[in-house]
Amino acid sequence: MKKIKNNILFVFYIFLLIYTNVLIINDTFFNYIYRSANFSDLQWSPSVLFLENIDVYKSFFENNLRDLIHESGFPNYSTSSIYIHLIISKMSFENANKFWFILFTFLMIILYKILKKKTELKDIEVFLILSFFIFSKPYMILLSSAQFSLISFFSFFLYFFYKNKKKFIGFFLISVKYSFFPIILFYDIIKHKSIKFTLYTLILSLIFVLHYSFYFESSFFNNLIAPLLIAKETTASGVLDLQTLMGNHPKNDFIRYIILIFIGVSGLLIILNYTKRNTIFDLSICSLLTLLIFKHLYYDFVFLLPVLIYATLHTKKIAKYIIFLIVFYFWFIYLNNFTLSFLYSKIFMLVNFIFINILLGIVVITNLKKI
Repeated sequence: MKKIKNNILFVFYIFLLIYTNVLIINDTFFNYIYRSANFSDLQWSPSVLFLENIDVYKSFFENNLRDLIHESGFPNYSTSSIYIHLIISKMSFENANKFWFILFTFLMIILYKILKKKTELKDIEVFLILSFFIFSKPYMILLSSAQFSLISFFSFFLYFFYKNKKKFIGFFLISVKYSFFPIILFYDIIKHKSIKFTLYTLILSLIFVLHYSFYFESSFFNNLIAPLLIAKETTASGVLDLQTLMGNHPKNDFIRYIILIFIGVSGLLIILNYTKRNTIFDLSICSLLTLLIFKHLYYDFVFLLPVLIYATLHTKKIAKYIIFLIVFYFWFIYLNNFTLSFLYSKIFMLVNFIFINILLGIVVITNLKKI
């Protein structure tokens, strides 16, 4: 009987997921998320141009890249992204959007299975948490913009809940979008006391850059740094992270990134040293530190899902309620008609930065080692 009930929940979740996703891409929620489903961030153009023998990095250095890219799908991730998206490069943009919709829906179904099998959540809890999640504004914006953050998000779960090949696939896919990688990179080295995944990822990434350089007979060094330079020019401001709050201080980009990495890794080391280990805790900590330190946009707040799961499993009433309220705020209240006019004001960012730090503090305090 219990198995039948669980299967009914799963089937109903799939129905709810597909129905909601169809409504999203048909702009039913336009007045809710304040944007249309135009799939503007889909990394389709760079791969299409690659097949047409057009060097997007050369176009960037010649200042005509914007004329070639559809919407905002700039090649501002690692070169690996161009090769990964070759799967949709022979499709029309419309068909690529359909592929994205199917992929998005499929990964959300797989996520249900992961949470059911790999966590201590009851079936009804998995159903309720993910049903709550798919009505959140960050989730809807993620789908409607076709942001690669979906792959990054899913890859976090692959990395933390699986071993060997699947774990490495998750690790490598996280590396594709730079802003998600630093915390996971150092977490992996610290926890496993090994640079195996780092070395494999470095080699694989360099192979893609080398092939790209040979293919276009272009500079390896220019191709290596081009995605970073493109990201600097084409990425919008973050919404509450330390990188955004620091602005251009110090002015030297390299020094600024070193400071950010130092703060992030120092925080990670302190937390790992004074807390007990469990998978969902580590996933929550890495997600929160990633959101806090490096530049992220509103749709990246899907990464609060692990924190919600942690609160459900490992916190008592007061802590649980505070976490639920803060997550609810970010998912459903943060973006509204009233806040639209000052979303990017430093004061509002600072207030929200504090809220995320409160989440981090609660998660850490509820899992401290006993002295």
